[in-house]
Amino acid sequence: MKRIFIFIAMLGFLFNSQAASEDWANFKRYEKSNEEVKALPQEQRKVVFMGNSITDNWANRHPDFFKDNGYIGRGISGQTTYQMVLRFYEDVVNLHPKAVVINGGTNDIALNNHPYVEDRTFQNIVTMAQIAKANGIKVILTSITPCDHYRWRPEVTDVIEKIKSLNARIKEYAKKNKLQYVDYWTAMSNERGAMRDGISEEGCHPNAEGYAVMGPLVQAAIKKVVK
Repeated sequence: MKRIFIFIAMLGFLFNSQAASEDWANFKRYEKSNEEVKALPQEQRKVVFMGNSITDNWANRHPDFFKDNGYIGRGISGQTTYQMVLRFYEDVVNLHPKAVVINGGTNDIALNNHPYVEDRTFQNIVTMAQIAKANGIKVILTSITPCDHYRWRPEVTDVIEKIKSLNARIKEYAKKNKLQYVDYWTAMSNERGAMRDGISEEGCHPNAEGYAVMGPLVQAAIKKVVK
């Protein structure tokens, strides 16, 4: 537990100079909403989905899926795991859910705000899982969804292999630590490892059909840990 706090303190120190005036982790995005969520019965906030645009779009475009099931969306488009881990306490732990679904890493690979180092991204995901577990929150880890190139970062190469490599580590960590793992990637990829046709408009972000694939997979995992 001590190592977790040291790690977060180091992240805060590293990004403090640039984040202080910019709200680099975007705490303000859900600041007001978090206060409203805390007042809800736990059945209406039993699972928090932490992530990036994959989660952000899901909650915004399919709000009934979240509201009807007692899910809370805490995705922020464009975010890396470095930003997610910084806001994890405010946007997950302090909401006191029964479980958290963690989906992140694709924007790290896309070089959204720093060089990509797989070990560091993986450790960010592990840190979020450890924080949740230390606070009595069940952890559900997910694979990164398929993508073969980033339109906004055409210079990034070997996207498929980088996603596969990180997914393998997340899956192994979940298995070793007896956590639920949701394999979106296998269900959504074609033979090349790219997003299969019909479930995305541009090859990275799921459309309605894509979320229809993801929904039952994550719900099956949730049912195993949330009674």
